[in-house]
Amino acid sequence: MPAQSGGTPPPSRSRLTRKVVWAVVLAAAVLFVLALVSDGAELLGALRSFELVYIVPALLLASLNYLIRFVRWQLYLKALELDVPVGASAGVFFSGLSMAITPGKLGELVKCIMLRDRVGSSPALTVPAVTAERFTDLIAVLVLVSLGVVSNASVRPLFYAGVAIVAVIFVVLMLSPEAVNRLGVFLSRAVLKGRNMEWAAESSAAFRTLLSGWPIVAGLVLGVVAWFAECLAFWLVLQGFGGGVSLFQATFIYAVATLAGALSMLPGGLGATEASMAGLRVAAGMTLSVASAATLVIRACTLWWAVLVGLVFYAAHASAARRALAELSVE
Repeated sequence: MPAQSGGTPPPSRSRLTRKVVWAVVLAAAVLFVLALVSDGAELLGALRSFELVYIVPALLLASLNYLIRFVRWQLYLKALELDVPVGASAGVFFSGLSMAITPGKLGELVKCIMLRDRVGSSPALTVPAVTAERFTDLIAVLVLVSLGVVSNASVRPLFYAGVAIVAVIFVVLMLSPEAVNRLGVFLSRAVLKGRNMEWAAESSAAFRTLLSGWPIVAGLVLGVVAWFAECLAFWLVLQGFGGGVSLFQATFIYAVATLAGALSMLPGGLGATEASMAGLRVAAGMTLSVASAATLVIRACTLWWAVLVGLVFYAAHASAARRALAELSVE
């Protein structure tokens, strides 16, 4: 389906750039704080001690995370009976990675507008698909966190609170059509500024499809595997700094930090994720400078690598992406 007419307002061209700039500023602030608390010279020395041979496998594992999540995205589209060519779907999905630096990754809703313009799919179906991605990601990370709950009593309240919140949301969405309808109306207003309120019922049906049966099971399994790939990448990065941590511990630390970043609703979890990750490593016996250095390296291999990959795809689909971003009005 051809893109809708009307063109892109000039300001929309710079919206993503502004988001990236602000995220970079926030990242620079995080780097400054880490350097300040761990001593800049010691942090630089720790970074120099890192064995670069671990960078490539870490990046490959992070990329595997994106590929697995793309497979889940394709399964969701199939469950919703949306016939989207793989090439178009991949372009849209990977462009969405550039939105990893938006609060709660809400900017990924731009994928819904891009798909509508590319193949005519209704946001009534694709908004639930994006929401289901985030929902199963949250559950998957909680599953990974649970691996360390028994031996890390200090974070049990966070874990149980997260499980309770997810359980309540899941039960409400599964058992209350009215709640799902209200969510559809809310997302309609948020994404399309109230211009397509009539698709709330269709959106409700899509939510019920994705949050039950094989879609929710497949989404959860793929989510766990995808995020475990990044936990494994974190473990490899720690090996580059001398090791001293088991895969079990690395998985727990990375999952807790990822959860903290997600709950903070900060762009890319910046600040909250780094503080949690470095703090947990220090609590486990690593020096602050090495813990900070390891945090910077893994974030470069996961968050910033995702943004880079997303920007490459975004540039390849610049016209459609800018038009979608302008309509979504990510501010």
